[in-house]
Amino acid sequence: MTYKYIINWELSLACNLDCSFCSQKERRNINNKIPDIENIFKIIDNLHSNTHLSFLWWETLLVPNIISIFNKLEEKEITYEITTNWILLDKFLEVLTHNPSLSTGYLPTGINSFPKIREGSYNNNVILKHLTQINISIDWYGDFHDISRWKKWLFNKLKKVIPKLINIKNITISTVISPNISNENIVKLHLWLNSIWIKEHKLIYMMNFSKTDVEHSKKQIKELRIWLPGSEKLDNNVFKNNFLEKLSLLKKLNTKTKIIIEPIALFKKWKISCKQLDKQLRIDENGKLSICEFITNNFDDISKINISDAIKNNDFIEFKKLIKSKFPLDICKTCCKLYNE
Repeated sequence: MTYKYIINWELSLACNLDCSFCSQKERRNINNKIPDIENIFKIIDNLHSNTHLSFLWWETLLVPNIISIFNKLEEKEITYEITTNWILLDKFLEVLTHNPSLSTGYLPTGINSFPKIREGSYNNNVILKHLTQINISIDWYGDFHDISRWKKWLFNKLKKVIPKLINIKNITISTVISPNISNENIVKLHLWLNSIWIKEHKLIYMMNFSKTDVEHSKKQIKELRIWLPGSEKLDNNVFKNNFLEKLSLLKKLNTKTKIIIEPIALFKKWKISCKQLDKQLRIDENGKLSICEFITNNFDDISKINISDAIKNNDFIEFKKLIKSKFPLDICKTCCKLYNE
């Protein structure tokens, strides 16, 4: 299916983890509010019916009325996918399979067990007919996962829940390759995913920026607003070699789990561009049209204006042109949204 719009939506900055590698932790602490459900409904009403939504960052399932939001999307026949840290997945699926006509739209807190579902039965549940994909973030294997996420017993729970999802919806596992993850640990993770029949394992090259990158980007575009906790990290060449080494190890395993690399543009010589500049749109946590989670300039409020009209706003058009004229900015060079033209 060809979509008129593919929209990445930061529904909320609220999160139930405190991951050591989170690049937006400070921003989240400033604006950790749960969005107003009526405002979200207005935004959905202003979307084109031929739209695909990807709910990103931070924890979509933490929004207490998320089921009502999904019901609204089902009514409009808008397809959608979610990215999750999976902690609430068992409760989420319990609600949908045992009470698909739930009117409140709230996730209960007292459910502790995962429902036994016959293969394929969940796909026939009309409430999730337009949910196309569940993207689950797993960056480590075993105790290392729990240490990096500052939460005990997460991985043990994960090992029980993930295998039961395989026949329910399309599942992709996303792993950010940080310099701290050992070759042994990433191999263990990939082999485990293969053993439980995960079809796709996405490897994401961790953004590697510095204070210098931030300042250079601001100098190139005077009105640029950037939210990056500027820091000095590994040299890009060292980091890239580290990434390639891990990738080489995984490919030698010859597993059935497909490896997807983001951004693939890092490893090609073709001309690169940005998906969110060319092919996608983004809505920030305040419901405003934006460029990305790091460039925080925002434009029309989509709860007040149709998305088709918002993208015709001259300020939005000219700002995108300005970024393209300077692309890639220093902060863009290792972003997972890069692609080969």
